Amino acid sequence: MNKSVLFVGTLVMIAGAQIAQAAVTNYNIVETFLEPDTQPRNTIFQGTFDFDDVTMTVSNLQGRLSESMTGNPAVPGPDADYGMTWLNLTYQLSSIPVTLGGVNGLLVTTFLNSSTNTFTAVAGGDGWSPQSGVDNGGIYYGWPKPANNPGNAYAMIFVNTSDPTMSLTQIQLDKLAYADCSPGGMMGAVCMTGTTVAGYGSLGTMSGYPISQIITAAPVPEPETWGMLLAGLGLIGFAVRRRQAA
Repeated sequence: MNKSVLFVGTLVMIAGAQIAQAAVTNYNIVETFLEPDTQPRNTIFQGTFDFDDVTMTVSNLQGRLSESMTGNPAVPGPDADYGMTWLNLTYQLSSIPVTLGGVNGLLVTTFLNSSTNTFTAVAGGDGWSPQSGVDNGGIYYGWPKPANNPGNAYAMIFVNTSDPTMSLTQIQLDKLAYADCSPGGMMGAVCMTGTTVAGYGSLGTMSGYPISQIITAAPVPEPETWGMLLAGLGLIGFAVRRRQAA
């Protein structure tokens, strides 16, 4: 097969695949938890996810979570994050359908580890959810042996399945949460967490709680871009036909 024809066919298939997947949109998210004890440093989750508006599902939630107990509060640094350490959360392991304030959505959680093991379950619970963390005092999974602590961390977001970019109501904001049980922290057996009294019966382990979540659609190719691609494919096809005719 002529290599040019193969190249054109490949580009056409790529363009077709992009159009076929138009129901899936990529979004950016920034979630902020106020940390009264580590000001001006807060816990921040910055990430991305894909949302399919046909199946109403979220996939590929991943991003990075700041550790507000790290860095230098006196030096903002070039990124204005005070030099905080950031954890990479890459495993979306939970997506729970909920109705909050009459709005259907999903509570989606991405983890540092490939397992949900986060908190001890000595007082009951599933070992990772915000409520389990509150009920167990935020103590790490594997307690009382530090060597058994897997050092997990997670961030939980809320996605409105009617419009992911819609601003959150207070009842939705109250259900956001994070946990950081990374070994070597300054709180001994207690993980750093962010929760609300309204959502889970307690503030986070250092009185931290969610104050905002902003979701925006990631940039996509403009219609002119697709037009230029198709025009380019046409020119390539024309050149191929002329070469074959010669």
